[in-house]
Amino acid sequence: MEFNEMKSTWNAVRTPTIPSAEIQAMLSENKHPVLKGIRKQLTIEIIGWCIFLSCYYTMFDANLKPLWINILLVLSILLPLIHNLMGYRLAKYLVHGANIRDSLKNYLSKIKIYAIISIVSRQIYLAGFLLFFTYDLRFNTSRYVLLAVISLIFLVQLWLLTRLWAKRLKNLGNTIAIFR
Repeated sequence: MEFNEMKSTWNAVRTPTIPSAEIQAMLSENKHPVLKGIRKQLTIEIIGWCIFLSCYYTMFDANLKPLWINILLVLSILLPLIHNLMGYRLAKYLVHGANIRDSLKNYLSKIKIYAIISIVSRQIYLAGFLLFFTYDLRFNTSRYVLLAVISLIFLVQLWLLTRLWAKRLKNLGNTIAIFR
């Protein structure tokens, strides 16, 4: 197909007219599918962690552990929840710029910070759990091996998470480069 044919075909297509009220309804927070999915995930996680926190004290002998270990566990659980709330806020307020390019540049700078917080909070969360469940535990050879395997899994997860965020940031950077 020649360029002029393609251009005339493109110009012949009529775009549907949508009233501005309908567009506003589509953009509202309660109707947005991505925000709805994030809210659903947040709700499930909050309910799950509340159930865990309400019964961990007796189920996992937290009453026998020092207060600082219990506080560390609660903080390591709250950190990912706060991180997810930050992600919701980041997804909710995408446009911060005079044009698409400026908005994407602002979004990239915010996503870089969010990525670092994501990686760090995941590791603090896992370390808090590991410390809580291994505190005052008598170690033998098999438990040391198990601890080494768990530590290796943590390192692999850290590596994968870092790669994932690097790929996302690179793709966003490439998208911004298109607008130059």
